[in-house]
Amino acid sequence: MRRRTLLLSLHDVTPRHVARLARAEAIFRDLGVTRVTYLLVPRYHRGWSIEKDIEFSRWCREPRPFDVHWCLHGYHHEEPQTRRADRRSLGTWLKRRFLTAGEGEFLSLSAAEVSDRIDRGRKAFRACLGADPAAFVAPAWLSNQALMPALAERGFVWTEDHWRIHDLQCHTMADAPVITWASRTCARRWGSIWLAPRLLQRWHDKPILRIAVHPLDFDHPRLVEAITHTIATALRDRTPETYEHVLASV
Repeated sequence: MRRRTLLLSLHDVTPRHVARLARAEAIFRDLGVTRVTYLLVPRYHRGWSIEKDIEFSRWCREPRPFDVHWCLHGYHHEEPQTRRADRRSLGTWLKRRFLTAGEGEFLSLSAAEVSDRIDRGRKAFRACLGADPAAFVAPAWLSNQALMPALAERGFVWTEDHWRIHDLQCHTMADAPVITWASRTCARRWGSIWLAPRLLQRWHDKPILRIAVHPLDFDHPRLVEAITHTIATALRDRTPETYEHVLASV
């Protein structure tokens, strides 16, 4: 049987969550994961500046028993408070209300603001890791029409949304559903624990599957159990790969 592809990602990599990130890394190591994409937030919730934190920069550059591929993940990872009350667009309001809790930073930005956040984020990323990011993922996978043209103009290779990976230079895309968990309320935690194995079964024959975990997931033992089981099950017949490898085969 042809092995399918797994894209595993660790979101919200920031000095704020170093202890939680270590818990995630321990699971990746114990499961024998070979590749993970880390989504780096330059100034999480307007604090924790990555370009000024020497210890965090050193942590980011440490060798690991698996390959890490780095991606820029917004700038603040937080939508401005003044925008959250805006109900002029029903679609935007519904996304803000049901898909995130104030984390959709790029959902309501103007084109100029999008460009500014990307440029500041790229500068911070370079200062922290010593290289430019090749990829960008909007916080909560939420953005508007200004994002992809701004990324393509700056030479970014790929981005993603809830359902697809987008090659920004070749203008192609790949279907790639994602399994993730919600941790902010008890109901959401139990709902996502119930849903994950069902999605894994439903999408068993999909050529590409994404699994995305967040630092706050690792505060909850039952979520950790669910995440560990889901990744272990996926690894039985899927090969961890990079986004670049997947897009090259589209």
